[in-house]
This record gives sequence, C-alpha cells and structure tokens, in this order.
Amino acid sequence: MRKRSKKFYVLTGLLGLIVLLALVVAFKTGPVTGPLQTRGDIALTTAADMPGVSCRDETIPVKLTADAWFTHDVVGTLCWTGELDDRTLAVMVSGAGYGSIYWDFPYKPDTYSFVRAALGRGLATFNFDRLGMGRSDRPFGLSLGVDNQAYVLAQIIETLNADNAFGAVVTLGHSFGSTISLAHALSYPQHVDGIVLTGFVHNSNPGFNLAMRDGVDLAALKGPFAGAIVDPTYLISKADSRVDLFYSPGNFDPTVVAIDELNRETTSIGEVISMPVYFKEQSKALTLPAFTLVGEDDFVVCGGAVECTDHDAIVAWEAGFFPPAACHEIVVLEDTNHNANLHLNAPDNFALMLDWIDRRVGNAAPPTQPCD
Repeated sequence: MRKRSKKFYVLTGLLGLIVLLALVVAFKTGPVTGPLQTRGDIALTTAADMPGVSCRDETIPVKLTADAWFTHDVVGTLCWTGELDDRTLAVMVSGAGYGSIYWDFPYKPDTYSFVRAALGRGLATFNFDRLGMGRSDRPFGLSLGVDNQAYVLAQIIETLNADNAFGAVVTLGHSFGSTISLAHALSYPQHVDGIVLTGFVHNSNPGFNLAMRDGVDLAALKGPFAGAIVDPTYLISKADSRVDLFYSPGNFDPTVVAIDELNRETTSIGEVISMPVYFKEQSKALTLPAFTLVGEDDFVVCGGAVECTDHDAIVAWEAGFFPPAACHEIVVLEDTNHNANLHLNAPDNFALMLDWIDRRVGNAAPPTQPCD
C-alpha cells in the first residue's frame, strides 16, 4: 500500500476543519419559537404578570468557547420586587427538552411556578432559555455540551453582575441544567454562593436510557419544529411520552402534563453525549454549598446502581460525591418523579429550596446557617 504523505494528512485535516466550520455556519440560526401553547380556555400567565413585580427581558451575547468566532444571543427575563440592589439572584437552568417554562410554569402558577415562589420570598430571578431552545439562538447542536453551556452560564452571570449590585448569586438546575450548574460552580466558584441540583444524582438509570433511544424523534423531521429546524443534531421527545417518564401516578394534574406536552422543547446530541461525565466524581472538588432535591420515583437518575425509593441508600450514595466544604444536603421527595416542579407537591418542594437558600446563602441578609 502506498504510504500517504504528511501533506495529505494536513490537507485532509484542513478539509475536515472547513467542513465542520461550514456545518456550524449552516446550522447557526436564531430562535425558533412562538407564544406559549395552551388548549381550550385554559389561561396561562407568567411571573411578569404578578402585581408589584418588575421584570425586564435581557438579551445577552455569549460565546460557546473563549476563542469562538461567533456569538449567540441568550434571552431571559430578570424579575424582582422593590429595589434590586443587594437581593440574592436566583438563576434557573432548565433541563433537556425544557425551556424557561419549567421554572415559571404558566398554568396555576401559584402552585407550579418556582419563579413566583422565589419572588414572594424576596429573591431576584433570572429565568432564561438555554442556547438551542425558546427565544435564544440555536447553534449547531453538537456544540452544546455541558462545559460549553457552563461557560455560557458564566458569561450570563458576569453580565448580570456588571449591571446590578446583587448581594449573592445561587444557581438552580433541573436535570441536564443541574450538570451545567455543577460544571459552572466547579470552574467559576467566584460567581456563585450556592447551587441547587434537582432531578439529578450521580447515577443514570439504564431503563431511561433505553426509553430515550425509542422515545425521541429528529426535531427537523417530526414534532412542532419540523421544517423550522434543519440541524439534524436536535432531538425532541415523542408526543405524549412525558407522562410515563417524568410524572408519578396520583401526584399530578393531567392539565399540567397537557401544557407540558404542548410546549415541549428540543435537546441536542451534544447535550446527551456530554452529560454522563458529571455522574462521576468531579463534585468532590466543590468549594461552595450544595443542595440536592430528588424524587424517589425519578426514572431518569434512579435505578440500576442505586434506587431512590431506599432513601437511606441514596443519601449515603450521594454523600460520597461531595466534600465537607459543600455542606451537602439532600432531600428525597415521596411520590415524585423527575419533574419535581410540576407535581402536586410543588409548593412544598419550592419551600425546601427557598428555605435552604435562606440558611446557606441568605437574601439581603447573611445566611442563618452559613457553611463553615
């Protein structure tokens, strides 16, 4: 066989780089979204509609890496009551397939909107659509790994801090958003004073992995974004699949599931393949307080190596992944699946998170139980 020259490999590598760049440019799009979807006469309302609340939309240009050629716009809503200065800022990070609607659910929001609950306790909130969904830009889906999105989160917090005088910052993640919050806290501990991880433990359920394989479609071909998205690396859950995957029987309102399904968002292959890295021991390097909230029925992260229905077992399991500096606490929720915010016990779950923030982070006042 004829030996290929060094020039051949250089040219081949250059061609590959050109092809990759062409894909990035070709699939870089703006937002593909519309108004919140509902059915019949079901009224939807967001935190911005609350009396006494001030809100403004923020469009923040970000890069996926420090040396990236392109910027992308992240769009979110900053809300607060009274004066903004010295408030603790809660930054919510949604999971795969969920936009900002997860944290500010618009149906019966006094029950299901964490943003409303946080504003009622005096926090400022920033609820945003991650890159790849909602009002934010949709870059090439393979570029949306955990570490890239942690870098995006860093730029978001830097921008918000530059324009406002917050007293503290806490990030709250759901599912994939928890891995982003964790990765961000590890790389940029100077940005945050605590993290809340929901729908996350250091485990992946093999049963869910199988369900994912059969339960998603290419977003470019099927679902609400078919024809609007051309990037083949974006995925979307199949219609009517969420109730079995993310909700516990007897502890949800069917209308919540219906609104959830009508507003399902995409995930990307880049997200899916990068998430498992953070099921390992990186969190042992945390230097700030952390709180975990997980449902005992969580089909995504419970099962296989550890079952969350055995509360003592999952508490002991997670204890091995956090250092003393994290003062880690975990609460296991009864009769609750992956979407803790969208179950009937959501107000109690919100109270657990907000009480922890008061104790470990504080809000316009020192924490009542600081992590020493």
